[in-house]
Amino acid sequence: MRILIQDPAGTGYFDGVAWKGEAEQAREFETVSQAEAFCREHDVTRALIVLKYNDSAQDIRFLFGAKDALVVSKPPTTKISSLS
Repeated sequence: MRILIQDPAGTGYFDGVAWKGEAEQAREFETVSQAEAFCREHDVTRALIVLKYNDSAQDIRFLFGAKDALVVSKPPTTKISSLS
């Protein structure tokens, strides 16, 4: 598993300097907390923290910023019921 930061508006991953398209060149973080701290320290206000697995169907993504809300998790077919 790799821990990466992805641009939520596009598909680019942060490579340490800029947003690039490929996960292979992305900067890796040791922990989710380290990725979140990096975002705070560098004034990244919205990003996806990605737990990237060899099988991309297992990837977990969650939003950093705003309210740190969960956007996508595994499995991708999980349906969220309305609270009403």
